[in-house]
Amino acid sequence: VKLGFMSAFVKAAADALQKVPAVNAVIDGDDIIYKDYIDISIAVAAPKGLVVPVIRDADKLSFAGIEKTISMLGQKARDGTMSIDDMAGGTFSITNGGVFGSLLSTPIINPPQSAILGMHATNQRPM
Repeated sequence: VKLGFMSAFVKAAADALQKVPAVNAVIDGDDIIYKDYIDISIAVAAPKGLVVPVIRDADKLSFAGIEKTISMLGQKARDGTMSIDDMAGGTFSITNGGVFGSLLSTPIINPPQSAILGMHATNQRPM
């Protein structure tokens, strides 16, 4: 398994979600529903557009397990075999526009989730 940056960010997000359960909660009407699991949605580029599959129980996976799951979900996205179940139920999202060179964007929260982490490219520039 080739380790990348995403597994580190998924693990860090999962740790933060355990420490701040309100961010892992979802909004249902006027109610806040606290989840006892951490399912992190990740944005994946597919031939027909962006899809957001879910890494189930991300807090229980190793770095290698997260990378394997990301690889499997990415392959399903490219093959067009992703199901609705693969994309349903995330409690927090991560989007990585940096892989396309993005330096700035405004990530959009996927309701009923409470938060999203937007990552971007880094460049060495003169100051």
